[in-house]
Amino acid sequence: MILNESVWVDVECQGENTKQTFVGRFKIKPFLTHMERADAVRLAERYSRGILDDDAQKTFLRLLAFLKFYIVEADADWWTNDGTDLVDEVPIYELISKLRKLQGKEEEKKDDQEISEKTE
Repeated sequence: MILNESVWVDVECQGENTKQTFVGRFKIKPFLTHMERADAVRLAERYSRGILDDDAQKTFLRLLAFLKFYIVEADADWWTNDGTDLVDEVPIYELISKLRKLQGKEEEKKDDQEISEKTE
């Protein structure tokens, strides 16, 4: 079984547009439930409605929509409205990077657990 406990991660980066330093702590969960994924897809569709030709923008907005469901709690003054108020994209990509690392660690735990179960 995959553990899905929320974990605190630290973020520190500099915005590409504002040059502001973004520092904060985020409690994120590694995986979404089926319902959370469905809600995230619907939110991503809403964010990107009317954007026809910009695939990069659609992808970014999809990441932003999914982050809303991965982040359980945020301790960062600059994180308002689930990141939609930001001008910079770097903090979003930094959070995505932290999430992917967390997911990778969870996969390693899963593999280790499966191996130990097979050897018992």
